[in-house]
Amino acid sequence: MQLFSPSKFLNFVNSIYSLLVINFKLKFSKKKTIFFYFPKKDLTWKDVDYIQDLMKKLNKKYLVLYGHKLNSIKFDNFYFINESFLKYLKNLNLFISNYICDIFPKKSKKIYIHHSLYDTPLTGRKNERQTINRLKNYDFIFLSSKRIVKSFVNIFKIKNKNIKIIPTGYPRLDFFNKFKSIKKKNIIIAPANFLAYPDHTMIYDVDKIIEKIRKISNLKIIFRPHPANRDYFKKNYKNIYVNKIISKYSDDQNVFFDFSEDYSKSYSETMFMITDLSATAFTYSFLTFNPVLFYSPKENLFKKNYKNLNHYKDRKKIGEIANNIGSLDKSLKKIFKNHKKYYSSIKLVREKIDFIGKSKAKTIEYIDKILNEIN
Repeated sequence: MQLFSPSKFLNFVNSIYSLLVINFKLKFSKKKTIFFYFPKKDLTWKDVDYIQDLMKKLNKKYLVLYGHKLNSIKFDNFYFINESFLKYLKNLNLFISNYICDIFPKKSKKIYIHHSLYDTPLTGRKNERQTINRLKNYDFIFLSSKRIVKSFVNIFKIKNKNIKIIPTGYPRLDFFNKFKSIKKKNIIIAPANFLAYPDHTMIYDVDKIIEKIRKISNLKIIFRPHPANRDYFKKNYKNIYVNKIISKYSDDQNVFFDFSEDYSKSYSETMFMITDLSATAFTYSFLTFNPVLFYSPKENLFKKNYKNLNHYKDRKKIGEIANNIGSLDKSLKKIFKNHKKYYSSIKLVREKIDFIGKSKAKTIEYIDKILNEIN
């Protein structure tokens, strides 16, 4: 019986090596220490640049190290280490992650920087309580605004007195907030993770949605799968809906598949987005001031579960909602006809996010404050 595959054995060895090196650095550091961990292998590359930019100023005052699960990262102070090894890290003052971890270094303070701009559903409804309980292992949760803090407390019942939920703005928005002025020639389709939200995904109807667009427009279409689903499209996983999209449009010169880590180029070249309940809808709209068409095949269920979320309530303020293929024509035509009229409404909703243009400084300020309170 094979206990370790070659890749698992290599990961084990690399984790042991990283653990030894990190602990050596932590032990002899004359500065307070920060360890930032990327727990989601498939979602690491999309965040590396903005996280490094965020931590750059802190790096002058503290020892900042990074952990991840990708063998392809070769930056200074970045170490491959599986999450199960984190509990063996010693002499660490502050642990930070942008997705939820379950294993932590002992005695360090823990910060969760929420990866979503809005109070988008944290996961499928079945796993929501489990996800909230996992969040309660952190000492601090950083969110984009006071409005979203209030929503988290009220909707997700995060009322543990040991957790401080702090509005710090959304550093990713500031990092990507310098888009070039490009003539918009494309539409982008960007579904949420269909494995996490099987009841609300648009993946089952993507083929029909593309055909509807082509009947009323000559614009090119960019299809950008959720990063967590990227391998399903790149490695031919056995999924009837994925295979249908790949086989039908892979050689179509008017449909492009975007598997890149950085979404800024695709976003800047499009005039609007079509998505389901993906959190990227608000990020896209606030970066580009372009509208979003929300495809919501189970709107009644979505309303029942999430009607109190700002994500649910603000959709019509940044675009349109289509509940099925039959109503898609009307929504598409409305967005084409009134495209420029959405700007003012999007701007008003965007202004409810705290510290726009200053979120990096605000986040650093709170991290600095937390570290200064550690003896």
